[in-house]
Amino acid sequence: MLIDTVLFDLDGTLTDPEVGITASYRYALAAVGRPADAGADLSWVIGPPLTENLTLLGVPAGELPVAEDAYRRRHRDVGLYEAALVPGIAELVASLDAAGVQVALATAKPTEQGELTLAHFGLAEYFTVVAGNTPAGVLSKADVVADALRLLGSPDPVRVAMVGDRRHDIEGAAANGVTSIGVAWGFAADGELVAAGADHVVASVAELGGLLAAATTPADRLASDHPTDQAGV
Repeated sequence: MLIDTVLFDLDGTLTDPEVGITASYRYALAAVGRPADAGADLSWVIGPPLTENLTLLGVPAGELPVAEDAYRRRHRDVGLYEAALVPGIAELVASLDAAGVQVALATAKPTEQGELTLAHFGLAEYFTVVAGNTPAGVLSKADVVADALRLLGSPDPVRVAMVGDRRHDIEGAAANGVTSIGVAWGFAADGELVAAGADHVVASVAELGGLLAAATTPADRLASDHPTDQAGV
């Protein structure tokens, strides 16, 4: 396997966005008179589509537009900046870029929010492409991955990896024929990534770096770095 293009999910993969996202959901629920219990664990909302989550939280169809607008306004203005980079991920992204690997973002967030987040954390320079959702959030993760590949000039899918923390990332990769790498430091439930059919699951940024280093190093370079000891043959 030789990978020369890596797509990254954003929330739960590059960043820990729990504070900003869950607070924005609480704001959205309050906006339609359905406040969440103070002690409710809302971490499960990170990753799936906004409409799907709000529906599961009990918001009826007629109230969804108001709740969605409230979420987006609060998250764009405040929540985006309540996230934190996953330790070590900036260095990994920079090393991939330095090695000549194409790096792209494939996020379920609206594209503008993906761009703002990368800029806020000083990562924008490493990303060739930012593919995200529409402002209304109507695209599936498979659609977003397909759009990222299109913007990249349609690279050979067998040379592309998608890195993400939820089943939607794994399913989006499979739908487009690219290698899927699940990261266990995100917000997936136990067993979610394996059940979704991830090609690889890694437990740490260091493990992800090792996997990508091996997959993005051509065999001829490996041979030159480790020449055969002819005297020992």
